[in-house]
Amino acid sequence: MDIKIRPINTLTDLRKCHEIQRTTWGFTDLMVFPYTQLISAAHNGGVLLGAYDGPELVGFVYGYLGMSGSKLYLFSQRMGVLPKYQSQGIGTKLKLAQRDQMLRQGIDLIVWTYDPLLGKNANLNIEKLGGIVRHYARDIYGAVNNPLQIGLSTDRFLLEWELMSARVRERIRTSKPSQKSEDWINHQGYEFVNYAAWDGELPRPVASDLELDSPVLLVQIPPDLNAIKRVDLGLARGWRESTRDIFETYFKRGYVITGFARSNKSQMPNIYKMEIVSMATTSEFPSWVTGVTHE
Repeated sequence: MDIKIRPINTLTDLRKCHEIQRTTWGFTDLMVFPYTQLISAAHNGGVLLGAYDGPELVGFVYGYLGMSGSKLYLFSQRMGVLPKYQSQGIGTKLKLAQRDQMLRQGIDLIVWTYDPLLGKNANLNIEKLGGIVRHYARDIYGAVNNPLQIGLSTDRFLLEWELMSARVRERIRTSKPSQKSEDWINHQGYEFVNYAAWDGELPRPVASDLELDSPVLLVQIPPDLNAIKRVDLGLARGWRESTRDIFETYFKRGYVITGFARSNKSQMPNIYKMEIVSMATTSEFPSWVTGVTHE
């Protein structure tokens, strides 16, 4: 399969972005970004790139400019790939093309949000692309009525992608194998913040320690949040609430998420690595952690 990334500039493909959003996330019309908004952002410094299988648009990435103080950055609002094309590296290609466009425009920072409990996204964002996380946004989008998100608060990580940092350049230029959860579990120098009890393939959060101070800490999350939601929504909410407490507590103490590991083995969690490290930042995002007001 020879996927090409290029700007979206035909009316047919702009409208195809509606279909991709509905198919990928099950969005209602209320949640779908209209093509008029997409093309307006693209013509005003933002990004609208498509992934093409021959003439067919199979995915896209969309973002618009933001500002922190006097610093311009790109907020990458949405990326979607049709289900039959997922898990084939298309998301990585879209993100790298997005990076190239921003660097040509003189912008060296892209940020976006994602659900902390979705391991597939974490692996791309942190391990493959080299992003970091130090901000937790509680219920930032409020109630969202679509099949993938209904029933859980829309807590999000704010992912920072410093495009010219040594970390990012190293990650995108090397094809290192993914980190394995079992390697970190057996590592003598790493300490776990939380633990889980397993009922078959469903892990249940049982204990968290919010008073650790080791330079490297590990946080367990479920290997498949959506599988848990299909069986026990209350259990999924338990994971949301327990990990929210962990990340909010340790981010306030200066910890930064720098790594992620997963496994194909049974009864093995996905794992975030948090470290006390000094990482220069070109922007601040304090408003993100306040979320929306429920009235």
